[in-house]
Amino acid sequence: MSATGEEQAVVLGDLRTFLLRAAQYALSLHSDDLAQADAKIEPLAEDCAQEALLAILKHLHEFRGDSKFTTWAYKFAVNIALVVARRERWKSVSLDQIMSDADLDDWPIRDESQVTDPDRPALQAEIWAIIRETIDHDLTERQRQVLKAMVFEEVPMDEVVRYLKTNRNAVYKLLHDARRRLKARLEARGFGVPEILDSFSAR
Repeated sequence: MSATGEEQAVVLGDLRTFLLRAAQYALSLHSDDLAQADAKIEPLAEDCAQEALLAILKHLHEFRGDSKFTTWAYKFAVNIALVVARRERWKSVSLDQIMSDADLDDWPIRDESQVTDPDRPALQAEIWAIIRETIDHDLTERQRQVLKAMVFEEVPMDEVVRYLKTNRNAVYKLLHDARRRLKARLEARGFGVPEILDSFSAR
């Protein structure tokens, strides 16, 4: 092996070690999503680090030096670890109850005493009531299922695809159409997207 090859191997080894630590940390933050977390974190982190390393090498030409290389590389490991944690979470969960239960929990609206605008909780409640009304009366059953699972329960798309025995494009269209109907109903009632986001943002 040439000196250049040896140096490259050392650099890649150091990078993989760095990615492994990043993946371990990200997975540990989401250990509640992992069954038998103590036994699973290490092998999952190894897989995440390897996948992140391959992704970095593939996208290396996209690194522009706007940030430190380690900062850029760190995001690959963390993002992959988060995807893996979500996927592991839903492996042991039945989607039957989520898909069959159309009821939505109340939105976690903050108490008036915790916000500077006393009218804000009432505005949040009004917006949430419109959202629930639209979901109950304006969406198809499949649209309700997909929206509730992916937006409110944070079920990964691949799990929804598997449950519905369809494909990603079909699920994406269901979600897109449901969001479009929600947006149209809210706008018809005088609420624009910026106002909605501002209403539920932390202050």
